[in-house]
Order: sequence, then structure tokens, then C-alpha cells
Amino acid sequence: MKAPILWDIPPYTTPLAIPEAYISGTHRVIIAKRPDTVLPGQARALAYGQATFIGSDGLMLSQHELERLFGDACEDVAEKSGGWPLAVFNAGLFEGPPAVLQAFLDTELLAAMPDEELVATRLALDETAGRKHGATRHPSFSAARYATAPPLPQMAPFLMRPDADGRPRLAVPGIRDVLREAIDPVLERRLRNAGSARAIAEAYLANGFVVEAICAFQRAGLFDNALRIFQDAGGSFFLYYFGPEAFDTVLAGFPLTLSIRTEVLVLAKALQSLKLGDIARARRLLIDRFGEVANDYTQVFSSRSIFSRQFRAFRLVMLLYEDYFFSEELLERAYALITEFPVDDHLSRGSFYNSVLEFYIRNRQFAAAEEVAQRAMVHYRAAQAPLLAFYISLHQTLIRLMMGDALTARRHATQSAAFLAELPFESANDARLQVLMEACVEYEAGRAEPLARFLNLEIDGFAHGEIWPSLLEFALHYGSQALGEHFSTMAARSFLDRWRVYQTSNGQFQAMISIREAAVLQNANRWQEAANALTAIPGRVDRAFVLAGGEPLGRVQERDALALALSWLRQLIYEAPQRPGLDRLVTTVIGNMNLTDRQRMSAEIWLAYVSKRQRNATQARAVLQKTLGDCVRLGTIAPLAEERIFLQELIDNQRIGGFLSTIAANRQILRKLRDSGRLDNQSVKIGNTLSRRESKILLMISEGAANKDVANTLGLSEATVKFHLGNVYRKLGCRSRQEAIGSARALGLLG
Repeated sequence: MKAPILWDIPPYTTPLAIPEAYISGTHRVIIAKRPDTVLPGQARALAYGQATFIGSDGLMLSQHELERLFGDACEDVAEKSGGWPLAVFNAGLFEGPPAVLQAFLDTELLAAMPDEELVATRLALDETAGRKHGATRHPSFSAARYATAPPLPQMAPFLMRPDADGRPRLAVPGIRDVLREAIDPVLERRLRNAGSARAIAEAYLANGFVVEAICAFQRAGLFDNALRIFQDAGGSFFLYYFGPEAFDTVLAGFPLTLSIRTEVLVLAKALQSLKLGDIARARRLLIDRFGEVANDYTQVFSSRSIFSRQFRAFRLVMLLYEDYFFSEELLERAYALITEFPVDDHLSRGSFYNSVLEFYIRNRQFAAAEEVAQRAMVHYRAAQAPLLAFYISLHQTLIRLMMGDALTARRHATQSAAFLAELPFESANDARLQVLMEACVEYEAGRAEPLARFLNLEIDGFAHGEIWPSLLEFALHYGSQALGEHFSTMAARSFLDRWRVYQTSNGQFQAMISIREAAVLQNANRWQEAANALTAIPGRVDRAFVLAGGEPLGRVQERDALALALSWLRQLIYEAPQRPGLDRLVTTVIGNMNLTDRQRMSAEIWLAYVSKRQRNATQARAVLQKTLGDCVRLGTIAPLAEERIFLQELIDNQRIGGFLSTIAANRQILRKLRDSGRLDNQSVKIGNTLSRRESKILLMISEGAANKDVANTLGLSEATVKFHLGNVYRKLGCRSRQEAIGSARALGLLG
């Protein structure tokens, strides 16, 4: 008998018939073919008993053979190789596949494989590994309109086998990395050919891998095909379904000439810039494509606008990032836009409500804000857009924090975390936003550590990413407050200075930053510097405006103007709490309907302080009792802690603090303040550090005595008096005589 001959039939070929000599004679041949390959003469040879069928299992090493060869390691070898001899003996198993196995897969198994099957095999490898890579799609996207479903991989059955649902599964788990490393270079080579690239793109698309399909068309130079898929998969909303990394990759694949003349790509690139915090670049992109009129809101939103509804909807969203103050007229025109979108266009309708949401938050119209937030949420859920629903939940958290309602804010923060967990992609900046909101919720409840940790570790990434005006306002407030309380005044001011640099082009944010800096200085007992900072802020609201009081003070509406008025009022209360009529000014501000509940709590503490200083303990007790009750009901202590300069003296007063302490709920919240380190017996501590002579000198200068008078009365030299005054300034954290007197009064050291 002659030596057997090995006949390897390539896949997807039509073989000749088996020669008669191998059917009726003594010659033997070993035929390697796929199960679906029809070989003429095979059935007759089997019927005559001249042939036998050896399945894949018969070609594998048995468990007994593996035990004999590998001993205790046989189970690990069996799992990684499936008993395939080539893998067992040539793959190196414990050190990775050698070049011989790579070459075998490339030339023998993959070279003749059709493009569609190659893609399906590659995707099956990822699916077997449990990856979600690329499989997300717009809910209304239909892959069927582009291509029919590709055939299942027909690789050798010892590599790929169908599961119960007919989907391809890897028969040998340990060979996955080997196959992936072999397939990827083959796909890369084929993508250089336009015909193969089209087939590969359509195969990706039929499996729902939109990003890979677009990139394949782009590699082949078929940009019209890529653009059509991009538009069908959401266009400028593509980001919210496929994630920032995929969004950036797809946009980078379109040539510049196409990008600057195609509206959907211009809008997408402008959105990309907004997400990176680069508002100036977004404006420039619109001007380059549409002209200067693109930034003229009266033209864009006029009844005779030349722009598409998609452009106008995007321009409305962009107003959020520009911190543009909506007039009532512009808001009315904006509401006319929503009638142009079909009822089932949930993305556009949800985005409209998302846009006006910022307007209502900025104007402190929280009832309207919560209403449009709920409407936006309904549309985004209908659009199956968890990332957009996440943004709405964050806004709802923010609204509740502004209202001082920490309990409801916590529920919204939990919901936003759930939406974020639904995303099939990573979004680092959105994850930072979630961490920030959760940290702010904890801060309201008395735990400052999460916020301090965020400011130390994440602030750079946050500052260079997407910023909404209401979110920036919040970050400035909480960040500067936490740093000033738990680190130093210098740390808080440095934090604000960094934001001043980040937002150099935005005047609105500059004013906001300056107002927060004044608050930091006030909290550090540097009141004269705070007054100078407030004076330097331009605008109609100044010291004289606040002192004039009346209806104008009670009707201040714009966000920064109101914050500036409150800062000036706080300054006046510290400087001269016994000023006649000051209690009426505070009452007027409390009655302003544009105040947030959080701001109103602070103003109520000021009113209680003024009442106490004007010897009206009854009113001080009543006002403070109401404020404490609100804080208990809403689960927040932060507004109390932020006004401890005034609150401390109230609590230390026996007629006020002693009365409030008779109520269990009040004792509980005051205990939480002390346990968090935000309220303590500071006056006792500082009073104990002052010597008897220092205390006497402090009392005398508070009564108007000059250094010379103090020296004559106490029998000291003026130099000695100045020395003791220097010690007083240092212990009180002040820089001047006036500041020392004010701090001593605030701490109750002067009665």
C-alpha cells in the first residue's frame, strides 16, 4: 500500500470527483474539507465501505491522551486548546501563540474567508468575551435598510460552533486571543480596498455596529455613505448614544471640505467644542459656515428666520453654554419653535425643554423649572437616551440643592447615577459631574470630605470640560466655601482665580467669581478687603442701592445682581448691626420672590442676628426657630454652617440658644453642626487666649479710645499698646482696628 495522500480542499471551492483508484483500489487519501463542501464520489465511497468519516472530535486529543502528556495541567490545556493538536503542540499555551500558528490561521483559514464572514467571526469573538463595544445604536436606527444579515461564520467546527439560537460561539475559549490577533491584520488589509471596505462596512452595519461601519466607509473614501449613516444614527445627537470617544473618532474621519459645508457636521463639531468647554471655537464654526448672522439671536429666532429648525434648536442649546440671559420676547419665540417638531420627535422636544430649563433655574423660577424638567425627562425616556435623562436628573438635583432640600436632592442624585450606569460607553466628564453632585449632597448634610476630595483630585478635568452656567455657579459656591472652611482662605481664592482664568471671555462668570471671592473674604473676617472687592464689581447694585431699600431691593431678579445685593447686605450687617432700619432691609430681601430657599435661610439668620443686636431677643428666637425647623425638615445644615459668623453669637446667647436647645430637633441639628466641625465654642476659645490686658485694650478701643488714651489709662507706653494690639489682631485673624472690633462683637467678646 502506498503512503496515504493528504488532500486539503480549500473553502468555497468546487472540488473534482474522488478518483476511482481511491474508491475501489488500495490507495488511501485523507481528505480535509468543510462539512458543507460537496465532494463527488464521497457518498459512493462511504456506501462501499471504502471510506470512513472522521469528525472534529476524532481529530482532537482525548482526555486520556492529555492526562498522559500534561499530567495535572491537562484540564488547563484542554480549556485553552480544546484538544486541537496544533494548538496543543505549537501554540505555546503558557507563553502565547508562535508565528507558525499565526501564519496557519492567516493563510489557511482567513485568506479565503469572505468579508462578511470575517466580520461576523470577529464580532463573535467580542460577543463571546462579553464586550459591548460598538453595539449601541439609536433606537430608531434600522440596520436592515442598509444590508441583509451576514452569514454565520463557517470556520472549522472546532473553532466556531452555533449556540442554541444559531449565533456563532467560540468552541475553544482559549483560542480567542489567537484568532483576534490573526483576524485584525486581515481586516486592516482588506479595508484598503474599496470593494472589500464596502462589504465590511455593510457587515458591521447589519450587526448593529454603527461606529465601525462609518469608520469602514470613511477608510474607503465613501464619505457620502458614512454621512448618511451618521445622520440616520442621530446626527448631532450621535454623541448621546455612542459616547464621546466614538463621536470624536467619527467626526475626525470626515474630510475638512465636507465638514465645513455640511450643516449636520458643522453642528456636531460645534457641540463637540461645547463639550470641551471651548465656546469661542463653537461660535467660529457657526460663523464660518453660516456667517455672522448665526450669532444674531434676533435673526436666528425671528419668524422669518432663514435657518433650519435643527439649527435653531441647536442655537437654543448653545445659549445655555454662553450663559445668555433670555428675555421674555426671546423665550416666547423659542416656544414657537417647538411647534415645528413632530409630536414623536422626542429628542428635539426634550432638548427644547432642556434649553429653557436653564433659563428658569437662573431666574429662580423653580416651579417652572421642575415642570419643564419633567417634560424633558418624559421625552428623553421615550427616546431611550439615558445620557440625556442623566443630565435632567442632575438638573433636578441642582434645583433641590438650591432650594435647600437635601433629602429630595439625594433621591434625584441616586436616579442620575442609575441613568449613568445604563450607558454602554465611558464618559469621564459625566462621571465627574455625578461625583460632584453627590459630594454637594453630602456637603449639605454635613460631610465635607467628599467635596474636598473632588476639589483635590478632579477639578482640573472638570474645569476643562462641559460647563453649564447653573452648574458653574454651584461649583463656585460649594468649592470656595468648602476650601475656605476646611483648608484656608488662600486655597479658596486660588480656586476662584483658576476659574477666572478658565472663563476669561465670559463677563457673566467674572462677576459671579468676584462675588464669591468677596464671600470668602467675609468668612475669613477680612471685611475691609471684602468691601473693596464688592465695590470693584460694576453694576447698579452697590452699597447705596442696598441702603436705599424699598421696592427696588425687593424686586431684584437677575442672578448676579441678587447675589451682589445679598453680599452687600451681609457686609452692612457685620459693619453696623445696630443701624436703624437694618432689620427692615433684611425683611425686604427675605420677601424677594427671586431668592432661593437656601439664600432665604441665610437672610433669616442675618435677621435673627440684627434682632439680637438691637435687643429684640424674642424676634431673634422666633426667626431662628423657623430656620432651624426648615433645616431639620429638608435635611440640610450647610446654610447654617455658612453663616456661623452670625449664628455662633446667637447660639452662645443664653436667652436665644438656651431657649432653642429646649427643642429636641434643634439640639440634634446643632449637635450635627458641632460634630462636623462647622460650629463650636469659638468665642470661648478665643476669649481664653486673650490675656486680661489684651481684653481690656480691646474693650477700650471698641469704645473709641485712641492708642494714646489707652496708654495713659493703663500706664503703658504707646509702643506697648501697639504690641498688645498686634497680639489681639493675630488671635482674632484680623488686620486692622476696625476688623478686630467687628470680629470681637461677632464672637460675643464685647457683650
